[in-house]
Amino acid sequence: MSTAYGISDNKEKSFKKSIVCIREGDKIYKILSLVASKKDGSISLFFNYCIEKRALIVRHKHKYKPGPQLIDKSKITDEFEIEFTVDETAKLSLHESGFVQLSGKGIISGIDLETGRPKGVGVFSNSLKTPVSSGPTCGFVCWGLDKGFELLKEQKSGIQYLILESNDFTEREIEPNKDLNSYILEFFIFPKEANEYVYEYLDKPYINHIINNYIHKPGILLAHPVLDLKFFEGVIALLPCVSWTGFADEIKCGYSLGSPGGSDSQFDEVKTGYNFQLFCPSDKSHSLLGEENVKTLKYKNPGFDGILRG
Repeated sequence: MSTAYGISDNKEKSFKKSIVCIREGDKIYKILSLVASKKDGSISLFFNYCIEKRALIVRHKHKYKPGPQLIDKSKITDEFEIEFTVDETAKLSLHESGFVQLSGKGIISGIDLETGRPKGVGVFSNSLKTPVSSGPTCGFVCWGLDKGFELLKEQKSGIQYLILESNDFTEREIEPNKDLNSYILEFFIFPKEANEYVYEYLDKPYINHIINNYIHKPGILLAHPVLDLKFFEGVIALLPCVSWTGFADEIKCGYSLGSPGGSDSQFDEVKTGYNFQLFCPSDKSHSLLGEENVKTLKYKNPGFDGILRG
């Protein structure tokens, strides 16, 4: 089971920050953190706990379908290939309106008021009040924790520490006979009404969820650990998985962050067509399902060979 420290007795959301951690042996590693805005409940996800700091962001067109997808060069426009240095300001912003973007030092952000398009890397997805229902809102893949992720050395008051143990992770087989070498953290967001279904087990919050369209095990019933995040009215649930990625075979440590699907303009009512992804480190060979399954693609960033979405 997951361990979420500091859940209040009155079951009210009361933590200004949630930090998701993973335990390996006798060590606990910090993976990412989340906060919500007091103003409107918008969510910010920070990912600066890895020693690797050079990251690449790409935004690409996609057609929704279950399973892995090859994203080729023709679907990635040059203006949305950006390299930057990750610091404590870099974050994935999930705005209450549904606008999702990467922002921080060195990253252009915001919306062009004339065109209605993102100024930098962003998409227009579902509002947090009526969140994505077909799957997770965003996902994070990481590997090589012992080679470059920050250790959890102390726990501060006012912060929820969600410490994931080995038995919290659901196995997800993508390639047969491959070692499960990467952690996948998928964040499901449910509307305000879902709070009545959150329950406590051993003083920890969970919500049960049946994923009917889960291609690995259709109709699976999962008990998601819940992030007890102040100022967010809905429910943020986490699905931890272990899987194989070519990243972990090729690179000692790193991570990838993926956005929800969304439109290119705030005036477009069809909330699909585009995704963006961040890869760190940016100067290595990346191929999620192995080079044998990915045709070679040429990017402005040398050595970046291909992208496959799961």
